[in-house]
Amino acid sequence: PVPDNFTIHGLWPDNKSIRLNNCDPNLNYRIIPEGEKRFNLDKRWPQLENTKQFSLAKQPFWEKEYKRHGTCCKNLYNQATYFDLAMNLIDKFDILTILRHEGIIPGTYYVIKNVEDAIKKVTHQLPKLNCV
Repeated sequence: PVPDNFTIHGLWPDNKSIRLNNCDPNLNYRIIPEGEKRFNLDKRWPQLENTKQFSLAKQPFWEKEYKRHGTCCKNLYNQATYFDLAMNLIDKFDILTILRHEGIIPGTYYVIKNVEDAIKKVTHQLPKLNCV
């Protein structure tokens, strides 16, 4: 099912000049076991490329994102903490609420700059938006 709110694609560390990728792709990914943490992660960061059952069992998207990006900050955040940080950021910056506060609601067309400005007002960063 399509999420009813914005989600994230990934959490990408950088070194203040470039985005870091594939720092330790051979690091073992540990499947997140069934329970509250996996439920909360799936709610905030759904794996949309496969069926829900397959995604939760095999976790291919989370594994790919962790190996590609999470391993670049493994000295600061282990795998569990990396995913906790992602969930905390999603909760801190609830994009749908931010937009609604600025009068921007789903189902209507807006100038991209207005959407960017609304998000930047709260996050203090210009978002990278893709229109589909």
